Amino acid sequence: MAINIKIPTGQSRLDISHNFNLTKTTVLKPLILLSSFLFLCALAHASNPLFYYSLAEVAIDQGQYETADSLLEIAYRIDPRSEEVIVERLNVLYYLQDDARLISFAEDVLSKGIVIQEVYIMLAHSYLATGDAKRAKEILTEGLQQSDEPGPLYFEFYRIALKEENGTEAMQYLHRVEAETNDPDLLFQIAMEYARLQDNVMLEMTLRRVLALDPKFSQALIWLGDFYYNNKEFYKAIKELEHLLGNSQDATMISMRQLLLSYYFTQQFEQVLEMSDYFPLESMDSVQKRMFFFAAYKAQKFPEAIEYGEILLAEKENMEPDRLQELYEMMAVSEIQLHNYKQANEYFLAINDERFLLPHLNIIPFIVGETGDVSLFHSLLDYADSTHADTLSCTLKALLAYNYAKVDSLELSKKYISEVDLKLCMDNYPIVLLSYAKLKTGISDDSVYAFLEMRPNKEMTSAQWLGQYYADIEDIEKAENYFSQALEQDSTNLDLYLNVAQFYNEHKLFEQEIATLEQGVQFFPENADLLNWLGYSLTEHNIHLEEAQIMLEKAVELAPDNIYIWDSLGWVYYKLGLYQKALNAMRLLIDADVDDSVICYHLGVIYWKNGMIDKAKELLQRSIDENNNEEAVGKARDALEQLK
Repeated sequence: MAINIKIPTGQSRLDISHNFNLTKTTVLKPLILLSSFLFLCALAHASNPLFYYSLAEVAIDQGQYETADSLLEIAYRIDPRSEEVIVERLNVLYYLQDDARLISFAEDVLSKGIVIQEVYIMLAHSYLATGDAKRAKEILTEGLQQSDEPGPLYFEFYRIALKEENGTEAMQYLHRVEAETNDPDLLFQIAMEYARLQDNVMLEMTLRRVLALDPKFSQALIWLGDFYYNNKEFYKAIKELEHLLGNSQDATMISMRQLLLSYYFTQQFEQVLEMSDYFPLESMDSVQKRMFFFAAYKAQKFPEAIEYGEILLAEKENMEPDRLQELYEMMAVSEIQLHNYKQANEYFLAINDERFLLPHLNIIPFIVGETGDVSLFHSLLDYADSTHADTLSCTLKALLAYNYAKVDSLELSKKYISEVDLKLCMDNYPIVLLSYAKLKTGISDDSVYAFLEMRPNKEMTSAQWLGQYYADIEDIEKAENYFSQALEQDSTNLDLYLNVAQFYNEHKLFEQEIATLEQGVQFFPENADLLNWLGYSLTEHNIHLEEAQIMLEKAVELAPDNIYIWDSLGWVYYKLGLYQKALNAMRLLIDADVDDSVICYHLGVIYWKNGMIDKAKELLQRSIDENNNEEAVGKARDALEQLK
């Protein structure tokens, strides 16, 4: 058993850490109001030790220790074997630092044959305080003979050895205490001694023992978390300190901050944000605000990032210049993610150190395109010219030429085209930008074609690029001309066939679409996508259905898990009047529970032709509800109307 010594307000404890637990009945522990006190007096009998013990408790709560001692002395005379009274009087005499009276009282208790471990410990402490280490040891030895729990007594032997500056003997006793106890409180005290002795190995081991016995021992969790944190073992620190989240009343601000930083250092940004409840905004310092801002940004919680960022910007006068530039940069990116392009542009424009803009050269043209504000280009161009960054300058002039051409400011576009030194700018990106600007400002196709041929990397042929340009501006004749050239020049480019076929499809040039796909199939006869596209297109136009069937059956063999190819095959079977085969082909789609208006329409009419009217109505209605293809939805309505 161990002692729980209470510390009065304003009085420091002696250099002894008897921080033990004492199991006892607590009576009238809170401060008693006068009415309650008088009621207690009326009920109590003068010969009852509990009466004086209770009065002593009131006196202790009020800091009247001499009075408490007098009352406890009376209670002891009435009942000299009351463990509660004995231990409480030892506490009071300890607070009064009256070793003489404590020794006299404790010796009297022992003379009566009363065996209480706390008596031996407190008596030994007082003898040691008066310089009689020999008698202290005798008392403890006597206590060992009477006690079934020797750990606390050996701990006092350890303290005596320390007092006598006998380090070897002290450590022997400390190790013995540890070996002979499973009391978490005593083990925690031992851990604190190892901490004081800077024995990190034993500190960690002992704290782990404490937590093995009591996993919710908050002080051990705090100390072990602190130990790991200071050793930069952040994952281990998190494991211990996380237990405090469920018992925040036991946590300290230091331990919560260590947990927060451990999450941050291990880049667990979601967990950082989850700790915001423990760090009210009004009590955060600038470092913590920035930490939560950065965590929100990294966790892609952009609304929260902007919220914290705006708070930081309100204090920007106290911010280091580089920190402020970085803040603007991250705020701009956050606004882009939320599609607030105007606000993103304003944050970028607030940056006066272009080094923070350069990493975003891939984003800035998009922002300029969305806002129409070319100020960022001009700012970067001034920086490039001042630092003689010729390649950057060339790219920015190309971007300005492109953007002015895009908004039909053709004279400005021509100005920047003329300023570009192509010797410093021979890269795909600026050449493509300038090609667009040249075409918009009236430069001939042949000249631009020759210019495009200067690209170091021609993954897309110049003819295809020009075809796409004219397709975008709806000049169908020129687009078709250049796409035809592109197919002649690059006949083994699968993507080119798909892109050109898509162009013809969008402009309802069916014959050219079919011809392009047929040409593609000649070069790529085993490509399931080309076979499916061609087969479905033929089916939709009700031509060459038998050929379409062969193509789609082959496509299914090549890509048996592709539900869209199965849909095409089912549809050609339907068009051929093979209704049962059509339904069988749609089994994969039925099981997949697809949400496509076209497929649902196909399924609906196939069910209809197979006599499954209820299922037909269900799928036709679903096609209408999905509403992701206008033509299919219209056909589904017509079919449903017929079924009604």
